[in-house]
Amino acid sequence: MIYLLQVNLGIILFYALYKLICTRDTLFNSRRLILILSLILPFIIPLIDIREWMETRDSLVMLTNFDYSTTIPEIVVGTTGTEPGNHVFVISEWIKYIYIAGIIALSIRLIIQSISLYLVIRKTPETIINGIRIKCLKDKSGPFSFFNWIFLNPDTVKEEEMSEILTHEMAHVRQKHSIDVIISELVNICCWINPFAWLMKREVRLNLEFLADRKVMDAGFATKSYQYHLLGLTYNRKYGLSNNFNFSHLKQRIIMMNKKKTNGAGHIKYALFAIPAFALLLAGNISCSSEATKNDDVKENAATEKADEAEVIVQQPATKGEVFMVVEQMPEFPGGIKELMAYLKDNIKYPKAAQDKKVEGRVIVQFVIEKDGTPTEFNVLRSVDPDLDKEALRVLGNMPKWKPGMQKGQAVRVKYTVPVSFKLQ
Repeated sequence: MIYLLQVNLGIILFYALYKLICTRDTLFNSRRLILILSLILPFIIPLIDIREWMETRDSLVMLTNFDYSTTIPEIVVGTTGTEPGNHVFVISEWIKYIYIAGIIALSIRLIIQSISLYLVIRKTPETIINGIRIKCLKDKSGPFSFFNWIFLNPDTVKEEEMSEILTHEMAHVRQKHSIDVIISELVNICCWINPFAWLMKREVRLNLEFLADRKVMDAGFATKSYQYHLLGLTYNRKYGLSNNFNFSHLKQRIIMMNKKKTNGAGHIKYALFAIPAFALLLAGNISCSSEATKNDDVKENAATEKADEAEVIVQQPATKGEVFMVVEQMPEFPGGIKELMAYLKDNIKYPKAAQDKKVEGRVIVQFVIEKDGTPTEFNVLRSVDPDLDKEALRVLGNMPKWKPGMQKGQAVRVKYTVPVSFKLQ
């Protein structure tokens, strides 16, 4: 969940910066590179580990002084009437199922589109026009290309338009624009829940059309004539993975064709894209510094006092060590996550005093799984009511030992966060 959050945040940041500084120039090749990097880097940057380097830089100490934790599914404890209840809903599970369902649906759509294109390639006869191999369509689909194939219906294209269309489509073919389309489609499937992923896919396709239009202009064709041909071209988009001659956003394409070429010095502003890349790199590598360790000692004392109030006996580890947020082999509750959910369902009760006061809200509890699997260092990060806090601490504090987390073959301390929502129904 943390990784996916970082990926989607990266797409949002890159898209916002792209719209801010790139959409007014005519540096289409540079924009193409930026768009591809904006799609790929959000998936790569969170995987790069620079925590050791960050901790050696005094200027980054304040950034590294931040506690991260692994979050298990949220537990919602509700009531029916005035009787205490044990209704536990794993909210993150529903989100996961919806997310996976979207990925499956869009993947099926992509497969269907791919099969449709494959069948068209196999069944469509070929001919040579102006020295270029063409797949001759029989329907009224507008001209389009996919990798090395160009498709059009010669009977629907006027003779004076043919050279322009072929120049446009050959630009798509020679510059391998279908690779950009495939990458944007795959990213869109992975991040379908993020509206900015859809917007980024639109920008990729639009910029490819700018590139092909510029190739037509550079070939010496009259700009006005070409634009009129675009306006009058019959168009029926049937193949989602193809590069279409008469793509949407025609107004923007015409504006770009009439725009004066941007000076090469305009590339300087593209260096600003290093800012969101570096910000994502730092966000994905925030860890505890030596100063944060001192703060942990203060938290331990506060957690012990709260545990005493809740009549929870918290076993303190014999030795301290670095606390990890993510490790190669994460700690595991005996029997797995389902058993943990069952344990919480069977033990968490809605306090009667809180019901009488009509208090509800989300209590967030943080704890550490020690090297021997013992849950320790309980700390209420977000308090709602003393009674609700005590109940969350009571049940979590009585958990059995976990299977400890492992990093490089060694047992390590790992931090967890459990949000428990109490809701009156």
